[in-house]
Order: sequence, then C-alpha cells, then structure tokens
Amino acid sequence: MKLICSPISPYARKVMMLARLSDIKLNEIEPEKDGSNGYVAGDNPLGKIPALEWQPGQFLFDSPVICEYLDSLRDEPLLPTDGHARFIQLWQHALGDGLSDAVYNYRYETARPAKLHWAVMIERHDRSIRNAIATLEKISPWLGDAWTYGNLAIVCGLDYASYRAGHFDWRSVAPQLAAWHTSISDDPIWRVTHAYEMTAT
Repeated sequence: MKLICSPISPYARKVMMLARLSDIKLNEIEPEKDGSNGYVAGDNPLGKIPALEWQPGQFLFDSPVICEYLDSLRDEPLLPTDGHARFIQLWQHALGDGLSDAVYNYRYETARPAKLHWAVMIERHDRSIRNAIATLEKISPWLGDAWTYGNLAIVCGLDYASYRAGHFDWRSVAPQLAAWHTSISDDPIWRVTHAYEMTAT
C-alpha cells in the first residue's frame, strides 16, 4: 500500500506508527510540490495528507479513517470493538488530534506577517492548546504504558506541540503528562518516526 505522507505531520506520523506496530509495510511517499506523484493531481480531493492507497487507484483519508482501517488488519485490534472502552479510546484519539489541530492553527496564524496577525484567533488557538494539555494532565494516570489507539494521537500531538508551539512549555505545567511522555519516548516506534528538530518553534 502507498501512503502519501510527511514525517513532520502529526496525522501522518500516527499512521506510520500504527503501521509499524502492526507490521504493515507501507510505501511512504512525500508529496512533491509540483504534484507529479499524483497527490495534488487528485489522489486526495481534499489535497491533504496522509492519504492511503488501500486499493489500486483508491485512496483513504483522513487520518482517523486510515488508522481504523489499518487497525482492522491486525489480529488483535488496538481499538476495542464496542462498549465504553471503545469510545474512551476514540475520545482520547480525538483529543490528541485536537491538540495537533490547535497547534497547526496557532502556527499558521503566527507565521503570517505581523500586520496580518489576528489576535483573537491566536488567543483562541493558544487557549485550545493549553486546555488540551490541562485535560491530558488530568487523565495521564490512565493513558497506559503500552501503545493504545488513543495514545498514538496523543503522543503525536504532544511532540508537534513541542515542535510548533515552543512559546508554551507544556512539560512545566503538566509534570505527570511529561513523565508519561518520557516513558513512551523510550520506545523504538517513537524514535524511528520522530522527525522534529526540537529547538524549532
């Protein structure tokens, strides 16, 4: 299967993590700026990454859909099939993605020329980042030591926050979460997919 992706995308990274955890071989291809690999030309009508060619000429998107598909290929899926546990994992996955969304939007707004900054939106995205971290700190004792469907997205969101939202030192305000993240970052799956220069902001 072909995965159109970028290693710095938290959404693509969680897909790559899940594939490695599941021993699923993906041909990981970064989109070319001119669209010559077909990505911009129509592999994904939304023009977003990741996009997974799961059948010849047919692409799945976006990342939660791709993750559910890859998880369905496992002998023992990470995502519970039903009940309360399933929705807890989906909620945690959505919280991790929501953190990534807030970081992306904050970065997008603050990267504009200063005269185009929209203070209200910058404050809104910053508040979303801080609220997500506060919530994750509260639930950190229940995130688990091993990889779960939910904490795949959470780890990717936290690393993306360190990379793109360096104005906010989330580790200093969320010590339990920071300790949990450190324990996860010892895992080879974390290391092999980590593509960030952590001094970047």
